[in-house]
Amino acid sequence: MSIVLTSRLDTAAAGPLRQSLKKLVEEGQPIAIDASEVDQIGQACLQVLAAARAAAVARSLAWQVAAPSMAMIEAGQLAALDVLTAA
Repeated sequence: MSIVLTSRLDTAAAGPLRQSLKKLVEEGQPIAIDASEVDQIGQACLQVLAAARAAAVARSLAWQVAAPSMAMIEAGQLAALDVLTAA
């Protein structure tokens, strides 16, 4: 299933994002994320994505971030979480 990230991923967006990703992992679904529209992403959402990726990897689920925006790439690099958008 694909999740399309919104342009602004602030602290308020972290809870709903966590729930969506948690559901996919619990169901054993491969995770595909469209990050092309992300203009701003905060630490809370980066942490949610990192935790979801770790959970997906632990369950041998596919993880893909398609077309990450420059803001997404730069935020991941700055937080040393660039593995989120790695192929």
